[in-house]
Amino acid sequence: MAGGAGCFLVLAACTAPEEAPAPASWSLTLQESGVSTSLRGLSVVSDDVVWIGAPDGQVLRTVDGGEHWQVLTTDLADGADLRSAHGFDADTALFVTAGQPGRILRTADGGASFQLIWEDETGAAFFDSLAFWDDQRGLAFSDPVDGAFLVLRTLDGGTSWAALPALPAPLDGEAGFAASNSSIALSADGCAFIGTGGGAVARILRSCDFGDSWTALETPMAAGSGGAGIFGVAISEDGLLAISGGDYQQPDATSGNFALSHDRGDSWAPARAAPGGYRSDVVAASGHWLTVGTNGIDTGVLQGDQISWEASAWPVEAPNAVAVSPSGETAWIIGANGGVWRARPQ
Repeated sequence: MAGGAGCFLVLAACTAPEEAPAPASWSLTLQESGVSTSLRGLSVVSDDVVWIGAPDGQVLRTVDGGEHWQVLTTDLADGADLRSAHGFDADTALFVTAGQPGRILRTADGGASFQLIWEDETGAAFFDSLAFWDDQRGLAFSDPVDGAFLVLRTLDGGTSWAALPALPAPLDGEAGFAASNSSIALSADGCAFIGTGGGAVARILRSCDFGDSWTALETPMAAGSGGAGIFGVAISEDGLLAISGGDYQQPDATSGNFALSHDRGDSWAPARAAPGGYRSDVVAASGHWLTVGTNGIDTGVLQGDQISWEASAWPVEAPNAVAVSPSGETAWIIGANGGVWRARPQ
């Protein structure tokens, strides 16, 4: 996610580049979400409109910047966890189940009803993330099915989906992570970057023709176990590609938990002053960065060719995902025990 200029998500005075004067501080507000489950599927449409996918077929929605939250339920995802979400506006959104049954659901009436758009017929799909270039073109990414990665593409706003052919073959044990709806990053000029893990090497699957062709790029991220790899992928407005992760089974380990690329994944630079542990999501806003994981939050600023990270003291319990509104004026964090937090500049 990219946003507007300013010093990104710090609660005290901070220094920003001269061309981007920063507000002195941001306020953090805990929301009354109405649920107590672990939340992962976050989609921020605007400063006011946010959709969240939840376990047990539940969907959360606010249309007034978090003043009120609706908790909606769809029988089409009964017992399933909606870990991937994409909102188009206050009325229309898509949700994808993690695990079986593998389904893509759509609402066009603010969650009053849901329609089954696509269903996995193999019984093997496990979706990790959902993202859109624009109102029409988008991707949904699943773990391998029958020995091949499954990437679905829509060209009509999610009304229909088709599996893309000719993806790179997965390594032994390689898959994605349904940790934060953030393993796909898309650029406005048609590139897609999908993070993987679980194999001997954590890789980025890259396409720069809206998904028609793909290559696989190795990264320096943690690898070699089923819990290690790339969890969050983000690309900034100026083209910096960032990946976050590590090993969720070792939440305090910092080795291989962040890397940055200035050439869209052809080469990588490890973190300077790495984030404080496993990090499931990362976002950018005009040169300022935020990354979250179960043991905390780090704020970052670009210095030279790399990002320097600093631990945040925010009282946020086990955050899973973060997203910024298109204006850059509101950030949202979701996590354990129904936790939803809103951050705004003061």
